Amino acid sequence: MLDSKDQQVYCTHTAPDYSLPWQKQRQFTSTGSAFMIGDGKLLTNAHCVEHDTQVKVKKRGDDTKYVAKVLARGVACDIALLSVESKEFWEGAEPLSFGRLPRLQDAVTVVGYPLGGDTISVTKGVVSRIEVTSYAHGSSELLGIQIDAAINPDF
Repeated sequence: MLDSKDQQVYCTHTAPDYSLPWQKQRQFTSTGSAFMIGDGKLLTNAHCVEHDTQVKVKKRGDDTKYVAKVLARGVACDIALLSVESKEFWEGAEPLSFGRLPRLQDAVTVVGYPLGGDTISVTKGVVSRIEVTSYAHGSSELLGIQIDAAINPDF
């Protein structure tokens, strides 16, 4: 069952213009997904908050958007850590519990807010491959888990 662990991230981005560093490129917005991981922190993808100028999060089932702060970015592994200072945001919150790494053929459930959607998307599948792989945003090779569930882009 899904609960308030899953959040929608709203980000306004302003990418730098490396050829004209005194100017900024046009702002754009995007949405993504995040999960409460405890101690007042949220986990999301680094690409969802890349070049952020403003980040807000919204709990599932709540229309209020709360200001979030990017605490850290792991560009090489596409992970970012957010915090939300509002005590109201954390009321009734239960963090996601992490289990063991999945094994081949383990059943998995993918939960998130895909591109163009304001409602949560849930798909199921199985782990079909586990290997060291190159990540799109970094030059590192890290552990990757391939699944056969449909995953829609979030950015």
